[in-house]
Amino acid sequence: NVVIKGGLCVRHGAKLKLCSSEGCSNVVIKEGVCMRHGAKVKLCSSEGCTNQAQNGGVCKKHGATVKRCSSEGCTNQAVKGGVCMR
Repeated sequence: NVVIKGGLCVRHGAKLKLCSSEGCSNVVIKEGVCMRHGAKVKLCSSEGCTNQAQNGGVCKKHGATVKRCSSEGCTNQAVKGGVCMR
């Protein structure tokens, strides 16, 4: 489970903020609204790419650096403390 707020996951009591638009039950992304109701996210700056920017204004496909797991022989993306979930 992923920690959401105050060291807790949703299963153990963390409360998710919901979109402020009437009748919407999606999770807030930015500025109190979900993606459907106008939350703005940065897109990759490469021409013609519609992926979300991850690092340095570009997506992973166009060169955003992601930290890899520090365990020997593992190529997964690091999640916390330099290691992956495995």
